[in-house]
Amino acid sequence: MRAFVTFLGCKVNQYETELIIEQLEHAGIVVSSQPVNVDICIVNTCMVTNEAARQSRQLLRKLRRMNPDGLVIATGCYPHLDALAIKGCGVDLVLGNREKKELIKHINEWFQNREQKVMISQPDYEISEQVNSFLADRVRAYVKVQDGCDEYCTYCIVPLARGRKIRSKPAEVVIQEVRNLVDSGYKEIVLTGVNLGRYGRDTDTSLARLVRRLLNEVVGDFRIRLSSINVQDISGELIELFKNNEKLCPHLHVPIQSGSNKILKAMNRSYTVEQALALFERLRSIDPFFSITTDIIVGFPEETIGDFEETLALVEEVMFSRVHAFKYSDRPNTPASRMSHKVPPGEKDRRMKLLREIAEKVAVDYRTASVGKIRTVLVEMNKDGVSYGYDQYYIRHEFVSLSTNVLTRVVVKKPNGAGVVSQVVDLEKSLAG
Repeated sequence: MRAFVTFLGCKVNQYETELIIEQLEHAGIVVSSQPVNVDICIVNTCMVTNEAARQSRQLLRKLRRMNPDGLVIATGCYPHLDALAIKGCGVDLVLGNREKKELIKHINEWFQNREQKVMISQPDYEISEQVNSFLADRVRAYVKVQDGCDEYCTYCIVPLARGRKIRSKPAEVVIQEVRNLVDSGYKEIVLTGVNLGRYGRDTDTSLARLVRRLLNEVVGDFRIRLSSINVQDISGELIELFKNNEKLCPHLHVPIQSGSNKILKAMNRSYTVEQALALFERLRSIDPFFSITTDIIVGFPEETIGDFEETLALVEEVMFSRVHAFKYSDRPNTPASRMSHKVPPGEKDRRMKLLREIAEKVAVDYRTASVGKIRTVLVEMNKDGVSYGYDQYYIRHEFVSLSTNVLTRVVVKKPNGAGVVSQVVDLEKSLAG
């Protein structure tokens, strides 16, 4: 029996997709990289924006057309929002996030009965699962350490699918999982969660303590990167870990969402622009090149031109190394969806274009400032003698090398597209010169 598995959305979904793949392989099902001539198609869906939901539906319909007699399964977050819409895409099994953990049971039952079913439980399950081999990315592994979000952002429906209860994976389980992945050859471990900064709130510990233990207790040639974390959850204890610790990448993805305090308040974000700036200044005091990437929502209800201009000013002041921009879209039953003074679609398009232009200019300036600097790159791919990979600051490098899956020292030569061109160097000779 053959299966095709894919996902949309965040790194948590990517991690959980690997768990799905492992379940299938342990059951003797061959996982194919192509969605043709397979018996089972599984889509780990996303619904955080209207566009993500549309793409999920589109993909499910496409897989049904390509495999008219196969089993098509939709799981992930979208079923928690609108199971009927998913079911209408020709899906045989609609499963919630909790049901992912018993996927093989649901598959076996379907092949016995051939009954279309919707099974969606409350997303309040504990997390203790481990990935043993991260198939989708041979050099970088994502480790989910936390689930659930107890924030009340007015635009967000993630808690609907993930629950408001914070659930943290036990530290001992995380440490063993990371140790296994490092022993298997993975050079970069990315800790991720639905609200990563809240790790440990339910078990009287913290993200900083978990990271410290990983740095101290896991032996090997690897580095740790943290995924998305909110301003208010970046503690002084966590910031201190970035000092003089080469195994912890000096990069944080901090979703600022807006540069206007008025809009942040309307979003019910738990910080001000001033607090964010103070945090960023502290990070850059540790390392002037500390990489800060971010998310920004364009065209939130009641966002004036002045509010938007404050966001543009913030982007330029902080010098984000990358900005992920999203046009605001109403999500069902959220407070923001009931707000008045919606920004017209055309104006959102205009603002999005302008933000992207300024964000790209700032990112180029950030990369240009690294020219002549030595960076450590994880070599992820080699094609025709040219290697590609990301450094500790999450900047993409292109350079001549024959190695892969190694951490290599390079010197930055010049910006190039969305990354930089570099050259492999001997670190000691470079420093001496």
